[in-house]
Amino acid sequence: MISLSSVILIIAFAISMNLPSCDKCYNELGPLCLVGLAYSIYAAAIWGSIPYVVLPHTVGTAFGLAMAVQNIGLSFAPSIVAYIKDSTTRMYGYYYVEAFFILVNIIGLACNVTLYYVDIKYNNGILDKVDKGDGL
Repeated sequence: MISLSSVILIIAFAISMNLPSCDKCYNELGPLCLVGLAYSIYAAAIWGSIPYVVLPHTVGTAFGLAMAVQNIGLSFAPSIVAYIKDSTTRMYGYYYVEAFFILVNIIGLACNVTLYYVDIKYNNGILDKVDKGDGL
């Protein structure tokens, strides 16, 4: 599901990147809805998968580290986006900002695919298992 959300985000930003400039129209509504859908899928999948990949006594620390990494990204990304926007908006609009978001999501997708491969090869596919509540 995390890989699916990355693919949806890549598609949404690619569509947004190629839309014509328009002042009083709603052409950005479709890509924004796709972004919302992708972020919803991502959040549901990422937070639910943390207990599967760490030892039970380290779940709290894993959630804390995941939140810390997310906050580090949220503190640096706006500055990078602002720099790209300020450097390129006059000539290219938001084209390179969207390209940055696509690049970030391609890197994320590559990490997701790598994690999936490692999980299948070394962890018996634990991320695809569903806990049926029977304690097994």
